[in-house]
Amino acid sequence: MNKKITVNLALAIAIIAMTVTFVITMLLSMNLFDRTVSNVRAKEVMYNKVAEIDKNVRANYYGEINNDSLYDYLCAGYIAGIGDKNATYYTAKQYLELQNIRSGQVIGVGVDVVMDTSGYARVVRCYAGSPAAQAGVEKNWFITKIDENDVKRLSLTQVNSLLRGEEGTTVTLTVLSATGEEQTIELQRRTYDMPSIEYTIPSGKTTGYIQIVNFNSNTAEEVQAAIDAMRASETPINSLVFDVRNTTTGELADVMDVIDLLCPVGPIASQQNKDGSVTVLDTSGSDEVDLPMAVLVNGSTSYTGELFAVSIREFGKGKVVGTQTAGKGTIQCTPVTLSDGSAISYTVGILLDKEGNSFDGTGVTPDVEISLKPDEEANFYSFTVDTDPQITKALEAVTALVSSQSAQSGDAASSSASTPAA
Repeated sequence: MNKKITVNLALAIAIIAMTVTFVITMLLSMNLFDRTVSNVRAKEVMYNKVAEIDKNVRANYYGEINNDSLYDYLCAGYIAGIGDKNATYYTAKQYLELQNIRSGQVIGVGVDVVMDTSGYARVVRCYAGSPAAQAGVEKNWFITKIDENDVKRLSLTQVNSLLRGEEGTTVTLTVLSATGEEQTIELQRRTYDMPSIEYTIPSGKTTGYIQIVNFNSNTAEEVQAAIDAMRASETPINSLVFDVRNTTTGELADVMDVIDLLCPVGPIASQQNKDGSVTVLDTSGSDEVDLPMAVLVNGSTSYTGELFAVSIREFGKGKVVGTQTAGKGTIQCTPVTLSDGSAISYTVGILLDKEGNSFDGTGVTPDVEISLKPDEEANFYSFTVDTDPQITKALEAVTALVSSQSAQSGDAASSSASTPAA
């Protein structure tokens, strides 16, 4: 009798469990179905609207439609419409250029330019071995025309687009030399190496100066080579100044490689995710460069440049000098390549520094503040390492660090010498 009751009870429990499982499965399935149908309906509304516009325009538009251009603008409009100010749509050409820049190789004439107050494009960097360098173009020359295009009527983006192009194509530049001499030169676009840094030892100093133009996959190796070369010079360096003013580009992985090279053990950066969780992005190893440092920043130092500056400070390697930075501290995904070679990138998290703090929207506040006067700002690209007032202040700051550390080492040595042996 008891055995029969036990069997019946077990059977009843099994039936109840099966019923509960079935009900839960049905509820989950219905919820998933409702969400799927809702998503399908939303997408249908979106696609129908685009199709409605397309049908109307193709039936009545007077001009010719370039489908490739149309599709690019449609995709760019979608990315702009999600409300993410840091999201980007890259055409296939733009994405290829981005990949080339990260690898340190670009197809073009070989100059970096800014739009000068004169309205012309001012050459701020001419890469060694490039077509422009071989034609004699130098820093602080001005480009007034590109083919038949008056530069004063162009934006910086348009100027860069015209200077770059397919390998082997030609472009005609009208330029003004530093002495005001005008000449016309024809250059053939080709691939050239684009180092991400420039370095020197300022006159009469024992501090190495390294300007990081952008962070790419070669930057850590280039920084290491620069430090080795300056340490092996006739007047070996005892400190470093890094200049990341106007540095805005680069992948997080690339800047974290440089931080790892310079700094001791510790977390470099983390990502705060949409659900509130935090993911450590990279950790520095035990090797470090044992020199006092200063990092020079300004209002155009953004993202990778900001993480670099705040990391040098938080790892105890040195001071930040200059003015408040831009405050771009969101993380965009590695560009997602689409079927036609174009790509998209959008925000996936908030960037947190070593201490778990965000500088997004606030920027990095320097330890030593120094701004340029209006007339100095206007002549920013005319300064040299020896005449730039902000570089001078950074050199003073790092020299003070060297003196402080030397004094501390001397005190420690004196204390050790005066302590009796056990």
